[in-house]
Amino acid sequence: MKGEYDTIRECGGQVVAVSASSIESHKRFCEDMDGCPFPVVSDEGLDATRLYGVCSEDGRRSNRALFVIDVGGQLLHCVPWHQPGNISQIMEVFEALGAL
Repeated sequence: MKGEYDTIRECGGQVVAVSASSIESHKRFCEDMDGCPFPVVSDEGLDATRLYGVCSEDGRRSNRALFVIDVGGQLLHCVPWHQPGNISQIMEVFEALGAL
């Protein structure tokens, strides 16, 4: 999403990454990316993961997923098995944001 971040912002969207990894892991991840323009949040207890139904089958980690949620909290689009670099999935995000 880093590459698409500016376009998403231009469409009125905000990006927040949520991961089951620790905050320390997030810091290293962001450093490895030479910075991260959006917040990265830790969900070590998998609360958000379970709430959004993207917990792995063994219940110990989250699947990589992507959600578009409007300002009222309504889920507009979900990609339960997000594949970074998958252009069609990114286009679905722009469509959900009304950019296409």
